[in-house]
Amino acid sequence: MNTYTRRALLGSLCLAGLAGGVSCVAAPGAPAGSRRREFVVFDGLLYKPMPDLRSMGMPKLLGVGNIWRPGQSHEDVDPAGVAEAVKFVSHYTENYYFDVENWYVSSVAQSVIDANIQKMVSTAEIARRTSPAMKFGIYNVAPQGTYWPVVLKNTDALKMWRDVNRRSAAIAGKVDYLFPSLYTFYNDPAGWETAARGIMQEARQYGKPVYPFLWPEFHDSNATLRGTKIPRDFWRRELEVCREYADGLVLWGGYTQLWDEQADWWLETKLFMESLASSMKPRPSIT
Repeated sequence: MNTYTRRALLGSLCLAGLAGGVSCVAAPGAPAGSRRREFVVFDGLLYKPMPDLRSMGMPKLLGVGNIWRPGQSHEDVDPAGVAEAVKFVSHYTENYYFDVENWYVSSVAQSVIDANIQKMVSTAEIARRTSPAMKFGIYNVAPQGTYWPVVLKNTDALKMWRDVNRRSAAIAGKVDYLFPSLYTFYNDPAGWETAARGIMQEARQYGKPVYPFLWPEFHDSNATLRGTKIPRDFWRRELEVCREYADGLVLWGGYTQLWDEQADWWLETKLFMESLASSMKPRPSIT
C-alpha cells in the first residue's frame, strides 16, 4: 500500500481495537525448522463490520503510525510522541508494530540510510523503555521488502539490498518480531514465491520470529490489478509458503470495504486455519 493509505489506516486500526476492547495477546512462534511449531496468524484486517477472529486463534495486532506530537517534524524522532503512542496501545495489546515509511532505507544516499536506521533504533529504544513488557517490531525493515532483484537474481541490486539489510541488524537487535512485507504485485505465483522465499530467508539472519504481512488484494502500485482479490489457489500458496518459512503471518487489508464471509480468500484462510489446528493436535500414542 502507499504511505498515505497505510498511515491513515493505522489510526483506524488502533481505534477499532479501542472500540471493540480487543485483546491482542499472542505467543510468539517457535524457531523455524520445528515441524510442529506454533504458527501465529495475526488479524490486522480493517473490514467493516470486522468480526472478532480471536475464537479462530487469530489475535488482533495493532499498529503505531503516528509517533509525532502536533507540530513536530516527521523527519526527526519525537521521544515524547513515541512514548505517548506506546502508552496508548499498551492499554489494548501486548504485541504491536511501528510503521514509519518516510524514513527511507533505499534509493537515497548512504548517509541518509544510516541516519534513518538510527532513527528507527532510537524509536525502538524509547518504546522499550516506555513499556518493557510489550513486544513489537517495525514494518518492512530488517529485512526490507523487494521483488525484482530476487526474481531476476540481479547481482548488483541484490548486493545493495543485502548491504542495507546487514546495516539494519541494528534495528533487528532492538525489536522482538520481524514484519517483512510480502504483498503481491503481479499475478505471477512463481515470481511471488521466489521473492517471498528470498525475503524470509534473509530475515532469518537476525534470529528473531518472522511474521510477514500478507494482503489478499494485489498491491495498489499495479494500476491494472489494484483492488482485485488474489485468486484463491494463489492465496493458499502464499499462506503455505509462509507456513514453511516463517513463524506466522499478519493478515492486512480491507480499508473502506465491507466484510464478506463468503469471499474466496477468506474461505481459503479458514481452511488454512483448520489445517493449522489439526497439525497442532497431539498425536495418539502407539501401543
